[in-house]
Amino acid sequence: MTAFVEECRQEWRRLGVPDLLAGEMATELEADLAEAEAEGVSAAEVLGASDPRRFAETWARERGLVSASPPQKRSRKRLWIVLALVLAVLVFFLGIAATALLATTSVHATGVGGGRVQISGIPPIKGVLVPKVIGLKACQAKQIALAGGLRVRDVPRRRCNAVVIGQKPTAGQLVGPHARLRLRLARR
Repeated sequence: MTAFVEECRQEWRRLGVPDLLAGEMATELEADLAEAEAEGVSAAEVLGASDPRRFAETWARERGLVSASPPQKRSRKRLWIVLALVLAVLVFFLGIAATALLATTSVHATGVGGGRVQISGIPPIKGVLVPKVIGLKACQAKQIALAGGLRVRDVPRRRCNAVVIGQKPTAGQLVGPHARLRLRLARR
């Protein structure tokens, strides 16, 4: 089997053409190429500078074995551009929110050189923001939670390298100080 025919067969497999039909098509293609060679025409002249993958896809589509081109993978460059735009919009709106907050905040200072400062307009935060620890190792997740003011059940030394696959409460929730964070660890 020529390299061109083998690449076509692999492309048909990737496109989801059943093995039996892909085998028949490969045999037919080989026979066509052998017939052309017997008539004095080289395979390169028959196929031209054709790409085996494109050739195989076109042939399978003409026979009704695949409906359309498979979805193309999105480029990473496009993904990074979209993420950068989203981040820029987020920073813009956070800037507007911060400006509005500062506009409603008043600062009153009394005394000279170390006097008392009173800030109004900003409500005090009476809670702890739960960090995202999914994907981290158990001991690392415990340290982060403790540093953030949460309680975590002791992690046995033998389970320190176990990966956290779940947490309760979920990341981003505001909970009371010293609330318990439950970690679900992957089995080893």
